[in-house]
Amino acid sequence: KTLPQSKNFTYHELADGVWAAIVITTGLAASNSGIVDLGDRTLIFDTTFSPASAAELRNVAESLTGRPVDYVLNSHWHQDHVFGNAAFAPETEIYATARTSELIAEKIPTIMDEFKKHWPNQLKEWAESAKVAKDEAERLDYEDGVRFAQTIIDTFPQLELRLPDHTFTDKMEFKGTKRTVEFVTYGGGHTDSDAFLHLPAERIIFTGDLLATKFQPGMSSSHPQEWLKILAKIKALNPIQLMPGHGELATLADVELIEQYINELLQMAKQNQQAGG
Repeated sequence: KTLPQSKNFTYHELADGVWAAIVITTGLAASNSGIVDLGDRTLIFDTTFSPASAAELRNVAESLTGRPVDYVLNSHWHQDHVFGNAAFAPETEIYATARTSELIAEKIPTIMDEFKKHWPNQLKEWAESAKVAKDEAERLDYEDGVRFAQTIIDTFPQLELRLPDHTFTDKMEFKGTKRTVEFVTYGGGHTDSDAFLHLPAERIIFTGDLLATKFQPGMSSSHPQEWLKILAKIKALNPIQLMPGHGELATLADVELIEQYINELLQMAKQNQQAGG
């Protein structure tokens, strides 16, 4: 099938019936997603930052597989992976770990409220800046910003909290006529709870934010030591292709780069602390 053109993603077929949706940075998605054809069921991994990009994923998945989306997986609670949840039909079942589900319920409503307050203010600020821009380039830049803010504001009516329907604690299998996939958690690294999608036959892993390629990994709600243990376990599964939460498609070399990054950061923090920082 020819893959759709889009403002939000570039689509890559990783194996027969397995697609990666990689973010276009000027679009609304803000995090990568995946579509998997199980044979008689369709699954989507992560719903991204916007109801608009999530609705696109839903439509693309339907056109690629010829059926509605049955399952949606949330890798972790961060808004750029769950804000699109409500774009899916009520009969689409959403899955997450028990802890991730709690965190979505606890944190996302406030974040959504703040988000809805922030963007109209941001639009106003950029519109004002455009009027007093020092040159044409700066003015055009602010006007781009105004248009971008408006596309976000346009999605507000669709932006609603939708919690996972089902939770699990270790591993869930999704069996189809074409393949069986595993939704797995080894605990929390990037957040208190992170789950990834493992396709054992194809040796593909959709990692969520446990991996970012050529991106600073987000560490504000992380457990770095645990994160390193999780990455070691992911490497032991010996995947040939990984789709990170952010950045381009990855291999095990990219996993090692993130390990190095976390280790060096821990080392720097330790030195700083020892020096009285």
